[in-house]
Amino acid sequence: MISAPADARPELDVAVVGCGPTGAVLANLLGPRGWRIGVFDREPDLLDQPRAVHFDGEVMRIFHAAGLAGAMTPLIRPSAGMQYVNVAGTVMLERKPAAATGLHGWANNYLFHQPDLERALRQGLARYPGVKLLLRHEVEAVVQDDAGATLSVRSLHTQAVRDVRARWVVGCDGARSLVRDTIGCAQLDLGLHQPWLVVDVMLQRDVALPAPTVQFCDPARPATFVNVTGRRRRWEIMLMPGDDAQTITQPERMWELLARWIHPGDATLVRAAVYTFHSLIAERWRDRRLLIAGDSAHKR
Repeated sequence: MISAPADARPELDVAVVGCGPTGAVLANLLGPRGWRIGVFDREPDLLDQPRAVHFDGEVMRIFHAAGLAGAMTPLIRPSAGMQYVNVAGTVMLERKPAAATGLHGWANNYLFHQPDLERALRQGLARYPGVKLLLRHEVEAVVQDDAGATLSVRSLHTQAVRDVRARWVVGCDGARSLVRDTIGCAQLDLGLHQPWLVVDVMLQRDVALPAPTVQFCDPARPATFVNVTGRRRRWEIMLMPGDDAQTITQPERMWELLARWIHPGDATLVRAAVYTFHSLIAERWRDRRLLIAGDSAHKR
């Protein structure tokens, strides 16, 4: 549908495609400038599932710059450190807890539940009348010129498509980024492609589990344990040759893998997914009026 002339007055100063954490942070940082910001996301609401669980002191500094440190503080907790443990149970390497203030003016590492964080980020957008969050709006195409870009946006409420003119477009639209594809940049592949089973649980009773994050350095089955927030706990378990990615997420199989730590009466399964870690970097993050950020720049 894109038909707006190149000299048309832009409706937006910045169009942000995607309202995950990266897009929401960007809009919160741009809001105080008084610019007209449109944030487009195809989903009806944030995804209420655990995903990311850790950020560092530099990210907390960014939240502070966005005026959101106070909103974040009740939702997060400093890391209790990290231990690398061998098969015999010996701690080979340890990173101490992040109790003290670090170089960024905050603790060096934090744990969080992503839906809590995203909710606070979206609530922060309400502070700025120039920032508009358009849920259930899917950007289907982007065409740029020297003065800006025109986005073809479909309302998933009505299925109507309209053109939106913006001076700049930032693709925060994740691993299958439309904006990255429009830029046409290749991705540098550093060669790591590892599938891991990620299991999130909610404890139903007290269980003797470690306070720090633990890397279980077992060549037969590497695993990571994360003490998230509240009664949330996570295990990331590497898939090995012979594992079936389609059946390993079945509850009975997951409980077999978790049996050295917890049992069905101890916790409720919240989410399980096989996630493949890819070491990828987009070769270009900008083409004239189009930019990419977040997962768009390093995932597929």
